[in-house]
Order: sequence, then structure tokens, then C-alpha cells
Amino acid sequence: MQKRFTLIFDEVMREQLTKLAETDSLRILLSKLFDRMESLGPRAGKLVDSQLFLYEMKAKSPPLRLYYRHVKETDELWVFEYEMKTSEKKQKKTIGKLKFKIQGQRE
Repeated sequence: MQKRFTLIFDEVMREQLTKLAETDSLRILLSKLFDRMESLGPRAGKLVDSQLFLYEMKAKSPPLRLYYRHVKETDELWVFEYEMKTSEKKQKKTIGKLKFKIQGQRE
């Protein structure tokens, strides 16, 4: 697959990746998700917020969510964080936090 999009990792995601060193299965899964993102770009996930271009990718085993934003002008994908799927309430809280963070960057 050709890599058309550039991934840029947020500070939170960098911290999560450094802690991930001891978990092989999760590291392999995230690597596959990143490869998919690099080739498909925003089409790799589900659009969560159309004004901020916030997307979410899901995996079933292990159950996790990965959040990213597409910057159209540069074809960059800003990867914010991943979390284990636990509840819809936690998902909404995370999405709200990311929306606030993105809006702060835009101003």
C-alpha cells in the first residue's frame, strides 16, 4: 500500500506509546491501524465531528478506540490518543475533551 498521509502524534499519544513497549499484541494492533491510516487517511475511520474533522477508529480484539484529526491542507493526520472501549459515557467524555483541545489549537 502506498503511504499518502503523514501521521503526527500528540503528546498524550507519545506517552501512551512509550508505556506500550511491554505489550506486544497491542503494539502490533496499533501498528496495523497506523499503516491503514497512512494509506487510507480519513477514510480509515468514522467521522465523529464534521466541523473539526475528528475521526475514530475501532478495533474489536482487544477492544480499543483510536482518535485522530485530518488536516486537509497538508494531508496530515494528528493522532491524539487511544483508549480501551469500556462505556459510551467514557467515549463521550474523551470526544468532548478532544474537541476542546482541537478548538484551542485553532484559535
